[in-house]
Amino acid sequence: MKERKNDLSKQDKLIKGLAKYYGQDLFDYLEALEKETDEIHELLPCTKIKKEYSTELITPNFKGLLMDFVYEMVDDSYIHYEHYSGNLTHGNLTHTGRYDMELHEETGKPINTIIISTGNPNKSETECWIGKVNKYTPIRIIFLKKYPRDQRLKNVKIKIENNKKLTAFDILDLIFIPFLNTTKNSEEIVKEICGYVSKITKITTKQTKILTWGLWLTTEIFIKNPETLEKVRTMSTLKGQSINEKLHNREIELRQEGKQEEKTNMKNTIKTLENEGKTSDEILKTLKTTF
Repeated sequence: MKERKNDLSKQDKLIKGLAKYYGQDLFDYLEALEKETDEIHELLPCTKIKKEYSTELITPNFKGLLMDFVYEMVDDSYIHYEHYSGNLTHGNLTHTGRYDMELHEETGKPINTIIISTGNPNKSETECWIGKVNKYTPIRIIFLKKYPRDQRLKNVKIKIENNKKLTAFDILDLIFIPFLNTTKNSEEIVKEICGYVSKITKITTKQTKILTWGLWLTTEIFIKNPETLEKVRTMSTLKGQSINEKLHNREIELRQEGKQEEKTNMKNTIKTLENEGKTSDEILKTLKTTF
């Protein structure tokens, strides 16, 4: 059970990291996935991101609520992303609905929620009735297991073998393919993907960072044998460095980015509290509980 919880935590970390560092590209990728089905989906009012928020920035007054990620769109509406690793339950939906109500109260703006799930769509709840007349339904639920991955993997492989320039969608395919639908073993798929990585010749710095981060987590989620995990990561090279080496450098960058973001958040919080007329003791107390 502990191992299973760790895997779910890593899935959450993966989605949150991609949402934060790949912003519009991730948004567009998920939209493209949805269009591949024959299902009719409610159109999003806006698909262009104006600003990205971490939970702490957009909801400074929330107590114990840790939303996954929020985008402010160019039409001043908000897209709220929430990720669930297991099958969706009534509890998941009420939990997400509470976030939406709090966020709407905080911002006064329309909130459109997208749930990303790696669970089974046939064993998940997609709407939540609260009483006889009140129903909560996210504007969109993306079940990754609905989408076949074999052809996607084949397409990326052909591009890599022919030294073609990879797009943002190609990079995201390499990360998301293990979570999509197939009859093949996910561990073998991950090993296959890592083998392709060593053949990539045309990749940007940003793509390298995202792919390194994504593959580190997907390999750890799907490859359970420590020796196999180390071997796969070492053999997978991006521009002359193995995934392990790239990961080490990326972790240093993320720590530095996190520290800078925390400093900025703290300064903004202090300024806000000062404008509200809070005393030094009140400000200090808030900082201790927030940071």
